Amino acid sequence: MVAYAVTHYTQATFEAMDAERTEALVAQFNKEFVQRGEEIAQQAKNIAENNITERMAIDMSRPNADLSLWVRDAIGSAQENGLDYVEFVKYDGVLVSSAQFPAHVGYKNDWVTAVKNWNNTPAFLKKEELPDGMAISLSVVRTNNTVADKSLYIIGGHRLDKNFLASLVLPAGMRALIYTNLDPGFVPTSLLGEKIDADQADRFAPLVEQLQKQPQPLVRTIEWTRDPADAESFHAIPLTGRNNELLGVFFVGAREESWSG
Repeated sequence: MVAYAVTHYTQATFEAMDAERTEALVAQFNKEFVQRGEEIAQQAKNIAENNITERMAIDMSRPNADLSLWVRDAIGSAQENGLDYVEFVKYDGVLVSSAQFPAHVGYKNDWVTAVKNWNNTPAFLKKEELPDGMAISLSVVRTNNTVADKSLYIIGGHRLDKNFLASLVLPAGMRALIYTNLDPGFVPTSLLGEKIDADQADRFAPLVEQLQKQPQPLVRTIEWTRDPADAESFHAIPLTGRNNELLGVFFVGAREESWSG
């Protein structure tokens, strides 16, 4: 009984320590998420206040403005400000310039014009349509109001991918993964992280499918082998967009062997 009590106490102690480490990593992720969003917001603001952007806003406010004069400006703005995605949208929702999808110039972007004051809105997750598929971005919208009643909208963003994970400092025995939810079902290649093969990725299918039905935090243990020491406990945190749609899942994993030292 004494041996059992000591073992149980030791296990509980390590589990509590692991929970603290997990909470710290989640807090770090949230902090990094907010900080990255603030950086994007500043970069988008810099673009919005640029003299060239002001000239574009004035030109776009005129009847029958020639969009072709500004079609490449988003590419230059993205390169100059270190952003993956930049787009300029007219006051009427028409896309003027796109760094990531130039062929979409001239399309309507009504969701942008539906919000009156973007300049106080924090970063948010959104689906990004690209020539070769879809991606998830952490994006910000800012406006140039040189022409008061005909704002020019600037959308700037960074891709949510392995580079974002690389910015996190992980405690020993822990790892972080991101699943980008771009399809109705589970797609193994959408699970991003270090040393994840197709077989491992498939083990996350039940977790992702459950979150797709009900996006709320959960904890699950994956037994990689018959050896209990190889088991890994994952905290899953849903990442939602502006309309509360599930766009991704952040996984924080800790191996059971770390509990026993």
